[in-house]
Amino acid sequence: MDGANMSALKKNDDNLFSSWIEPAHYLRSDSRTAYFSLLTQPEGMTAKRQRSYPVDSMGFVLAECDKSIDTWISQAEFWAPTRRLLHFMRVGLLFVDLDTYKLPELAGLSAEAQLERLLRLCETAGLPQPSLVIFSGRGLQAKWLLDAPLPARALPRWSLVQREIGRRLVDLGSDANALDASRVLRLVHTVNSKSGEVVRVVHNTGTRYDFDKLADSLLEFTREQLTKLREDRAAREADPTQTKQRPATRTKGHLTAIDTAALSNLRPFIGAQLAWDRLHDLRKLADLRGWTKGAPDGSRDLAVFVGASFLAQAVPNVPRFYDELRVLGREFAPHWTASMVNGSASAVIDRMKRLAKGEKVEFNGHLVDPRYRWRNDTLIQRFGITPDEERQLATIVSRGEAARRHAEREAQRRAEQRDAAGGPTRAEYLATVSAGAEQKRATARLLRAQGKSWAEVAAEVGYKSAEVARKSCA
Repeated sequence: MDGANMSALKKNDDNLFSSWIEPAHYLRSDSRTAYFSLLTQPEGMTAKRQRSYPVDSMGFVLAECDKSIDTWISQAEFWAPTRRLLHFMRVGLLFVDLDTYKLPELAGLSAEAQLERLLRLCETAGLPQPSLVIFSGRGLQAKWLLDAPLPARALPRWSLVQREIGRRLVDLGSDANALDASRVLRLVHTVNSKSGEVVRVVHNTGTRYDFDKLADSLLEFTREQLTKLREDRAAREADPTQTKQRPATRTKGHLTAIDTAALSNLRPFIGAQLAWDRLHDLRKLADLRGWTKGAPDGSRDLAVFVGASFLAQAVPNVPRFYDELRVLGREFAPHWTASMVNGSASAVIDRMKRLAKGEKVEFNGHLVDPRYRWRNDTLIQRFGITPDEERQLATIVSRGEAARRHAEREAQRRAEQRDAAGGPTRAEYLATVSAGAEQKRATARLLRAQGKSWAEVAAEVGYKSAEVARKSCA
């Protein structure tokens, strides 16, 4: 076989492989602790069965799947064999599930006709073309592959972009309940029993997108702007002269009221992001203290309650909150029953139920949702967090630590500005200052050897006082 034919065959095989192992486009972890999940529903059964497998075994697992039954696969990776957000590890794509068959004007259209509508709507809605589009047997799954997977820290912002994509494709029946990171979608080459159609790839560009650039183009606030807002807030908290200004948050006890006028539509994102980060800090604290078998007596109730409070902010969906709370309970109190965990978090659960009903509570003359919010000072005091522990946490930090980090950022910013302007580096600047100080001391010592008093030396060389001159030359 000649080289051209060999090359064509290889390209064909690559396409066949990519189509057959479609999840390999975004489930690509080389970690042995990364898992994905499969849901199956054999004919005649109402309940679905879920099993989780290491990502590095995916090729073998999918090859053994029964393609004749309904099968769904998770879109993200998890560090435990579950699909809980508390076990979320990373995600390598953005996606939307389009229930086109529910719209009268689209029902009955072929997969190709649906695809044409999708690509046209993406263009008019300001969305880039999907990397992959899968015909699910009735509707479509549109997927935007990322050039690098996103870690758990980015989950709130990833969720914002997901919701924005869903909003822009609502005219094609985007499912608002199928946008979370634990979602499963139908597996390519399996049968959709509701239509008898085989799930297949109908569009594959292979394009991968930079998440930050994509998010900045779709969301109202860029990552840079959000970072600046968080840094400004940290600077205000660290600066005692700013306490008289009207803050974006006001506190009383351990509750924090968020001023919706001050934060505008950033409030839901900042609340969810902060809660997710604090929950990560709480689990990091447990790791630092070696709580391998749960929190010790004296900290267990507090850890469950505070963790549940963060969870309520990060996961406002009540049924999902219950599921995640059970996982959190097993981390901090592994020997507790589910009822004991619920009992410890009963006040948080009650406020979640009130939130679901749309209730508000009055705080300092403002109506806010009833969920618990915590101040950093209170958390540091309740858990006895040390300065060394603070330095390893992202958000649960004191004013002093916030001020230290702000000073570091400012020093870095000034150094970058000097570099951009072609000025001396910080090392060069410090070397110059040091050389000048040494020259000053040498002159002062010479004058002193000539019999001049320390006061005369200070006046001539430029020290603040005779005492400062004496100590400098000691």
